[in-house]
Amino acid sequence: MRRIVGGRVASAVAITITLAAGLPAVTGSPTAAATTAAPAVPSAAVAAPPTDVAQRAGIGTGPEILWESDAQQTADYDALAAAGATWTSLDFDWNHIQGDGPTQWNWNAATDRAVLNARAHGLQIIGVPAYSPPWARRADCPAGELHCFPENASDYARFVAAAAARYGSQSPIAQLRGSVTVWSLWNEPNHAEFSRPKPDPDKYAAMVKAAYPAIKAADPTATVMTGGTSPAPDAPDGSEYSPITWLQGLYARGVGGSFDAVGHHPYMFPTNPLDAHDWNAFTQTQMLYDVMVAHGDAAKKVWGTETGAPTGTDPEALSEADQSQWVHDYYRGWNTTFRAFTGPLLWFRLRDNGTDPANRWVNLGLLHIDGTPKPAYHGYQQVMGAATTDPPPQSLAGTTVPQLGRRVVANPSGGYYTLSRDGEVTAYDGAPYLGSPSLPGLARGMAVTPDGLGYLVLDGFGGVHKYGTAATGVMARRNAGYFGFDIARAIRLTPDGRGYTVLDGYGGLHTAGTAPTFHLGYWPGWDIARSFAYSPSGAGAYLLDGFGGVHTGGDAVARRTGYWKGWDIARDIVVAPDNGGYAVLDGYGGVHRSGSMPRPGANWAYWGYDHAGGLAVVRGGYVVAS
Repeated sequence: MRRIVGGRVASAVAITITLAAGLPAVTGSPTAAATTAAPAVPSAAVAAPPTDVAQRAGIGTGPEILWESDAQQTADYDALAAAGATWTSLDFDWNHIQGDGPTQWNWNAATDRAVLNARAHGLQIIGVPAYSPPWARRADCPAGELHCFPENASDYARFVAAAAARYGSQSPIAQLRGSVTVWSLWNEPNHAEFSRPKPDPDKYAAMVKAAYPAIKAADPTATVMTGGTSPAPDAPDGSEYSPITWLQGLYARGVGGSFDAVGHHPYMFPTNPLDAHDWNAFTQTQMLYDVMVAHGDAAKKVWGTETGAPTGTDPEALSEADQSQWVHDYYRGWNTTFRAFTGPLLWFRLRDNGTDPANRWVNLGLLHIDGTPKPAYHGYQQVMGAATTDPPPQSLAGTTVPQLGRRVVANPSGGYYTLSRDGEVTAYDGAPYLGSPSLPGLARGMAVTPDGLGYLVLDGFGGVHKYGTAATGVMARRNAGYFGFDIARAIRLTPDGRGYTVLDGYGGLHTAGTAPTFHLGYWPGWDIARSFAYSPSGAGAYLLDGFGGVHTGGDAVARRTGYWKGWDIARDIVVAPDNGGYAVLDGYGGVHRSGSMPRPGANWAYWGYDHAGGLAVVRGGYVVAS
């Protein structure tokens, strides 16, 4: 999805340089037309050892890195390493390297220097060999266009084989040996901008089938992946293919045995990546893997070779604060929901490559163009575990974690309550405390009356313990049933407070008073139902199962917030006051919102293991009970 203003930089710069003995040099290299100040970030020398997340994370720099001055290139790689990343990507610009003809090789003008500098900073490199030189371009390549497939797949195979021989595990050049052993074949081949005049699945399939054995012959240890797919839709005129359609097409053309991994670019802005929809390129990571499984490739992984979100004033850009949140959310989802079937995820890009705030394509960086950090840079450091200090929790609005409670419920008059597993109710922010039952290990749910002066506590056997106004009048005489064993899972009062529903683990809904009856899902003998909520009118209902499925009835509206097939990790659901959305809590503390629900701020409830049990919205932010 990257865009280079004014054409591809690497291909547009003419360089002539000679190096002694054919070996790369790190000094005296070409200078870009303009350089910027060194980034104001910590030195890479003080970076902490890579965490588990950092070992699966990286940052792309953009093609300009090839042509920067020595000082600027080193400063950029310093900043990248100091961020805590362990991977980067690098264009292997065929148009430049063999621009003088099929027998000419111009490796050491730019590529060798960048490879050596990245490796000197401890970075692993994903090589992206792409963009045909004039002599190799397909016959219908538009005049002046740089991003065309080759006419002959064999020419591409010869180029990538030479790259793997020079930089792979068997390179005859000691300084370069083993420097690049991961290759992504082309950039966004499903997207017209990088496959002019338009994507050609037949030609690309032939390129992959020719390139794979050529690379493996030069370096048997190499990992070869398909080119990272753009988050494109299917276009009727064939100018774009969605990632799913593109991968299915490759399998249909016999490419399945010619790659070790699938490359993908799960960009999703301005939508949050954790807002699960089939059109969300981040969600499509799971869908791509499902296609792979269906074709016998369950052992292979999906690599996120680019993702990101711009800042600025463009309608699809984010605020700098939201960009920082997107960094957290991308890596949270990648390392939880998608962890089992994914490789590294790389943020694109390190530094802005322009200053126009209205152009989103030049504002994708974690750093401004002058090298000063945006909040997202420090957010990235936090996620990687590389930050020298953590910002104080009180300085960040958003999700908070109370000290006690497995369930949390907002009081409509202000404040909120948490409920511990043993039945202890704790009141916060002025909510009235009305008492607690003693339920060692058996407390399961809580509901607050509309007047804010009473509440109900549910035990696992279906017993309902009533306090304040919930223990008086008509409500005091109402009961939904008693099961005699631990199967009750949630309780909700109707919006008018004249009835309530108890959810059992099988999906059964047991009503009391004027509560309406709904049939949303029932799984006899399978304890998989996790939470329940009424629509604001009381004429609809939402049932959450443990996989994240939301089952609706009445005026409730089904949406996509996250689905974890086969993984019992969904815990609670909260519905927006206008019925325009809802949020689902996962056990790790992740909040997956849809529609009109507020976006999470900095999520201090996300701890990377199954600990969270309840969710509430208080003063426009989320509270998670743990």
